Amino acid sequence: PAQQPAVRMHVWDVPPKPQLESNEGERRELGQRWSVFTPLTVLACSVVMVLELRQNAQGVDFSEPLTEDCHYRVTVHNESFCAATWDENLLFGPTNQVLSDLGAVHGSSIVQKGEAWRLLTGMWLHAGVVHLVLNMVTMLWMGRRLEHFHGAARLSAIYMLSGIFGSVATATFMPRTLSVGASGAIFGVIGASVGDVFMNWDCQPTPIRSLLWLSILAALQLLLGTMPNVDNFAHTFGLAMGFVSSLCFLDRLNKRPHCLATCSRRFFRTVAGCCVFVAFVVGFAVLYGIGGSDAYELCPQCSMISCKEFPWGCDPDKRHSCWWTCNKMQLLGCSGTGSWHGTKSNGTVVMHCPSPGRAGGVEDVSLAPIDVTHWGRALLFQLCKDHCPRA
Repeated sequence: PAQQPAVRMHVWDVPPKPQLESNEGERRELGQRWSVFTPLTVLACSVVMVLELRQNAQGVDFSEPLTEDCHYRVTVHNESFCAATWDENLLFGPTNQVLSDLGAVHGSSIVQKGEAWRLLTGMWLHAGVVHLVLNMVTMLWMGRRLEHFHGAARLSAIYMLSGIFGSVATATFMPRTLSVGASGAIFGVIGASVGDVFMNWDCQPTPIRSLLWLSILAALQLLLGTMPNVDNFAHTFGLAMGFVSSLCFLDRLNKRPHCLATCSRRFFRTVAGCCVFVAFVVGFAVLYGIGGSDAYELCPQCSMISCKEFPWGCDPDKRHSCWWTCNKMQLLGCSGTGSWHGTKSNGTVVMHCPSPGRAGGVEDVSLAPIDVTHWGRALLFQLCKDHCPRA
């Protein structure tokens, strides 16, 4: 089994469109570009969500009793769609197997099987309808405004770079865990919005207020990232990439014509572009373990931002103690085989622990003697927690 973004901005109110002097001395009004990329992105992600629910219903006989994998069912024009139970998928969506089949980010498959396309496809999939709605509302709210002032080409570049970089981070830090969602890309749009506020501070009606609301939005989305199948690695690294790439791609709306201002803009664009390039080189190097690099040696505290049980401090081993647990998500990052000689109380378990930076992203740990009388998911999960700290 196997896991958002006006910008010259009030965040709540559409700001007045400034009148700026052009080089020819004529007045021109900004913010009149058509929004193209944002609605197309929302449409594409919504269509993919429908396809996920359709795929989840494949091979299911709707006349038979409800199952955990296909519990909420509907038929439209002879096409069947279904979602898993809330216990199976809290975000009202398909099973992990369906997400994996459709291209969810999975580090081990990317590295070992050469499925690098998952770095791109995972950002168009969503864990469920709730996940989709939250992401797309943010995208419509923020992406549309950025696109109005800076154009579709600049927004699409930031969106794609942030989404792919977020996927690289996920595959690196959680190589055996499924992750889906446009959250990395949408956090990139949030980061770009922050960059736009700083770049065009003199054009903002209330820049401090804008930064405050952007911070609140980011905090809420980071909270969402503690849920299973939705990871904060994509959120955090997508946010950083969005901010840096915005310094490279976004326009200075109130350009000063003198030489010093022009040279400084070009300098900062060049530095930001180099940072983006270096970040991708380092990211791919760590993902593929080039030179024996280990993600957790570079960032020892990064494991703290992954999936967490909620409410914090609840006992995942007690039924109904937590709103959600990370058992299934963590089990995907860890596997094991049990054997015994003579009696099951004298058993041996070989754990396959996730280890970013190693070949295949896996480290084998042998445990003996282990009582394997009650070998199963519960025992495996406990061994994972005790002996695979990066699971």
